[in-house]
Amino acid sequence: MPASTASNPCARCKAEDAPFQLRTSPTCGNCFAEYVETKFVKRLAYLHKEVRTSSHLEPRRYVAGISFGSSSSALIHLLDRYTHKQGKKKSSSAFEILAVHVDTDLSYSPERQDTPAQALMHNYSAKYTQFPFRCVHLSKVLDVQTVDWSALPLPGPEDGCSEPSERLRQMFEKLPSVSSRADVLRLLVRHLLLDIAMRDQHYKTLLLGHSTTSLAALSLCEVANGRGFAIPWQVNDGRFPVTIYDPASGAEVKRTTYPIHYPLRELFKGEIDTYISVFPEIAALNPSNAKGAAAAVVSHKDTSIEEVMARYFESVETPYAGIVANVVRTTGKLDRANASGPSCGLCGVVLDTRGDSRWAGEMGDDYNPDGEPHLARLCYGCKRSING
Repeated sequence: MPASTASNPCARCKAEDAPFQLRTSPTCGNCFAEYVETKFVKRLAYLHKEVRTSSHLEPRRYVAGISFGSSSSALIHLLDRYTHKQGKKKSSSAFEILAVHVDTDLSYSPERQDTPAQALMHNYSAKYTQFPFRCVHLSKVLDVQTVDWSALPLPGPEDGCSEPSERLRQMFEKLPSVSSRADVLRLLVRHLLLDIAMRDQHYKTLLLGHSTTSLAALSLCEVANGRGFAIPWQVNDGRFPVTIYDPASGAEVKRTTYPIHYPLRELFKGEIDTYISVFPEIAALNPSNAKGAAAAVVSHKDTSIEEVMARYFESVETPYAGIVANVVRTTGKLDRANASGPSCGLCGVVLDTRGDSRWAGEMGDDYNPDGEPHLARLCYGCKRSING
């Protein structure tokens, strides 16, 4: 956030020009960038300690999911700067990143190469030449075996629908609300990113660009969606449970885990936006980000729970920064449930059968309203997203 006056010296280096506000102190652009990059590097150091398997120098290969939003754009920029610095150190292991964007626009064919997402990807790949970039159409998620597709209302060839994009489009149309569609879409994007990271055994971790603000919003969003028990897995850094299903029968084939980390988890969205303003070339990659910030104040009737939570926490992160941060810190202290039970076929988290039954009873809902056997393979929150 810009400071109220440019005449105040920087609280850190005493430079005369300090146009930015870091928490409550006037700060110059260089010091603000250093603050953000220090927070980022500390999280990467923690990540490296968690996933390294040898004391010898090994290449650090990560998959970074990008949405072209401000946070994921900053993530790629920070990774680029960090990689350049590490490349100059002989005692440091090589740093390799695969940046992946999932194109969720089902109105375009997966084969088309001239989509808006492809155009944005070209901008990023031209700027950050040392990273390979990949744009993957959402329809590719139908090849993923970490989702129990038999538990979802997905039309098949027997319904006269064989084209992958059309199958997904019809499934989303069957979902009961905007919130349901946003929830299922987010989960499918995560599954696709995980699948890409896991298929190539060289990549050790999936990086996502969530800030403190967006993680706080996600925490309350999961609670509102009836999936509060999943917060320790959905919000915290660490290994995420992954179940492999048989595509035909939906039977469980294999269980494993895979690390997911949020390197920007100690930064507020406002701080990331300010960091981007220090480097105008980041904002130039996707000018629509600035328009999105202005549009957020407009009221819409068809707004998902996810959007409501995101707007709320963005509006309170400046006056109540400590409270927003405490939401994320508190979720970090939650224990993960015993992973020995069956897993939800959509969100992937271990089913809490007692908790689901109790929650449904308190809400006045039948645990399985239609007696459909496939619903027993979904948690309460995913059932609500699918059936309403």
